[in-house]
Amino acid sequence: MKALPTLSVRSRLQAALALLALLTCFAGAVAWITLEGGQSRLKTLNTGTLAEVDDALRLASDAADLATRMPFLLALDSPFRVHQEGEHILGLIANIENRPDLQPGIAADLEKMRRAVFDLLAATQSRSALLDRILRLNAEVAREERNLALLSAVTGQSINERGAWLTLQRIASALLGAGRAENLIGLGEFQREFYGLSRRLPSTAATTGREARDRLAAFAEGDDGLFELRRRELAHRIAAANALVRIRIGAEIVSSYAATVTAAAKEGIASELSSTTTLISVAKTTILVVMVVSTAIALFTAQFVASYVTANLSAIADGMMRLAAGDRSSSLPSGYGKGDEIGKLLRAFRVFRANAIRLDRAHRQRVRQTALLETMVRGMSDGVAVLAPGGGITATNDRLAEVLGLPPSSLAGPVNLDHLLKAKGWHSITTAAGYAELTDPAGRTIERRDRALPAGGAVALFSDATERRQLQDRMQQIQRIEGLAKISGEVAHDFGNILSTISSSTHMLEAASPERSRELRHTIASAIELGTSLTQRLLAFARRQHLEPELVELNDLLEGLTDLIYLTLRDNIVLSVQPAEERLFVRVDAGQLESAIINICLNAAQAISDSGRITIALASPDGEHAVITVEDTGAGMSPGVLAHAMEPFFSARRDGKGTGLGLAMVYGFIRQSNGDVQIESEEGKGTTVRLTLPLTGQTADLSPLSLPWRRILLVEDDPADAERSSDLLSKAGATVELCVTAGAALNCLSTGQRFDAVITDLHLGNETAGWQVAEAALACDPSVTVFVVSGHLPEVSPLGTRYGARLKLLSKPLDLANLLRDKAES
Repeated sequence: MKALPTLSVRSRLQAALALLALLTCFAGAVAWITLEGGQSRLKTLNTGTLAEVDDALRLASDAADLATRMPFLLALDSPFRVHQEGEHILGLIANIENRPDLQPGIAADLEKMRRAVFDLLAATQSRSALLDRILRLNAEVAREERNLALLSAVTGQSINERGAWLTLQRIASALLGAGRAENLIGLGEFQREFYGLSRRLPSTAATTGREARDRLAAFAEGDDGLFELRRRELAHRIAAANALVRIRIGAEIVSSYAATVTAAAKEGIASELSSTTTLISVAKTTILVVMVVSTAIALFTAQFVASYVTANLSAIADGMMRLAAGDRSSSLPSGYGKGDEIGKLLRAFRVFRANAIRLDRAHRQRVRQTALLETMVRGMSDGVAVLAPGGGITATNDRLAEVLGLPPSSLAGPVNLDHLLKAKGWHSITTAAGYAELTDPAGRTIERRDRALPAGGAVALFSDATERRQLQDRMQQIQRIEGLAKISGEVAHDFGNILSTISSSTHMLEAASPERSRELRHTIASAIELGTSLTQRLLAFARRQHLEPELVELNDLLEGLTDLIYLTLRDNIVLSVQPAEERLFVRVDAGQLESAIINICLNAAQAISDSGRITIALASPDGEHAVITVEDTGAGMSPGVLAHAMEPFFSARRDGKGTGLGLAMVYGFIRQSNGDVQIESEEGKGTTVRLTLPLTGQTADLSPLSLPWRRILLVEDDPADAERSSDLLSKAGATVELCVTAGAALNCLSTGQRFDAVITDLHLGNETAGWQVAEAALACDPSVTVFVVSGHLPEVSPLGTRYGARLKLLSKPLDLANLLRDKAES
């Protein structure tokens, strides 16, 4: 042992390896002898026992497959699947029958199973054909039941007629129940109910429902009737279930036979195993002794091998120092395959080196992406600003100053963007869509969209929407003009009737008696009042331009719009208006909503070729949204036309007179108001349009007691308008001083009387009289509010803006809600 330290490392390893090789050869010799003995036994096992085991396993597998597939055969819906599974089962049966040692009793059971499978397949195919016919009959009966339900709900019928329809509906329901019955007893109950109801059908059914009764009888009776088809289908179902039970019994017999064969094979294997175990035990003892000796030699060698750790640690330390100095080219062994600490250190070094290379690559990519992003921002047509958490500008692109119309120098330095925009005259309004609209005195419109940054602050995008907004306004004007033209034609027709009434009454007045004269004058006054009302409603519709969203109660809006819609409809079209039970407040542009409803009604009237009905209904099904439903009984639309109904400039009118802007403008307006539009249509049955708008939690207080002015000067030269306006203001709790000429009003103001408000007509004999009264009232009292009303208001007030919110322009007819809204806005 003292000479060992003088040996080289290579010699020591060679000596240890040689000794281990000798021990390995000895263990191999022992194992060889043992394996030779085991080989002879394996030959015996392979020629006899294993073949029996393999045969038993195949039999057990086929039997298990049979037992597994049986319960699911009847649950399969597809005849093809049932046929496929049946073919597979027949194949399994054939495999079992081919066994050379098959017992005669088992062969007879397999033949019974084969016949049961054929019976199951035949029953399933027959039942599938019947089910297809039954389903078609069920669909026709269901359609007939729905038609009968609709007929029973028609108003205006007698009790006998309604009873006949209801009985026919119950007969159809009995047919439907027969189509869904699960057994013959249930089918018989429904058949009894069907014939019982048929016998109890009221005598009036002979005239009111003969065709429906005959159709139901055709569905139910005969060899192809629903009852007979269901009996045959249920019989086939029972036959299939019976076949499945026979198949299951055969499968259990085969499984029992497979278990017997498998048990016999297991006994043979156990016998051979016992003999082989004794031989292997001797070999294991010998090999164990060799292992102990080899382990002792390995431990001695391991002490020397442990010295490799020092060299590896030195290599790893040097590599880490070079890596820290920026040298990414240094490398060490991967360490994979070594489970000790050296292997882990080697792998950690490689991961650290890979991460360093990855960080270098990511830094270079970030630099390139930053440069690309800067180029994209500079090339954008919109203005971009990066804002600090306090709103200060930290970065912008070159287009921002141009879009906002600001000098570039004003955006330099720590400037607050909101303060800068306010100082430059920009007015901001937050839209329902979540972005802000900026407008300046020159009429430009900028859309601002802000997005928060993860680290605080935000990115603001400014888009010039002036041209797009102007185009939208022009499209809305086209839509309103189109509707106005249609309404004006109807109003002109009604005015012809009114003038004819006045003319004929005037001629008869010359030779009429005093009593007849009073009747004729009353007729003339009524005609004049009707003409005035028509004129006021037409002007109210024509004068509306682009309005800001306001709080609108839909029942009131629809009530005021009903007469105008009546004018647009032909005499053979019935208009039905169904207001909501509760008050529905929405924030929307009232003029645009009126235009939308009228345009939908005009489209509905055009779709009705002869007589028909248009129904307008208000409801709030969920308590959060208001739904305006316009339903007609017109020609309806095909699926192809319906798919394009809301596209701009698409029109289904064959005369070429449609602009294609009606539904498109309605859709755009409703979507801008946070609502939705749904269209349902079927050719030959009509169209239903639903406008959905979100309800607002606010409510409008339009009580007359809320009028803030107690003393009002009313200047109106038209007697009817003067009386109506005076009554309206008086009922609101105000004291009204009425003047019928501009001179009387100027004299009243010159006396020094104090008024809280002055309401004057614009046209008091000439074009300037109304402005003179307004200017005089504003000059006399700095606290008075003046309202100038007219059916034809000018675009710009000749008094300019020097009186600010004290001067208001209102359209006729005078409306208390408009007065209160303008007071709230001021």
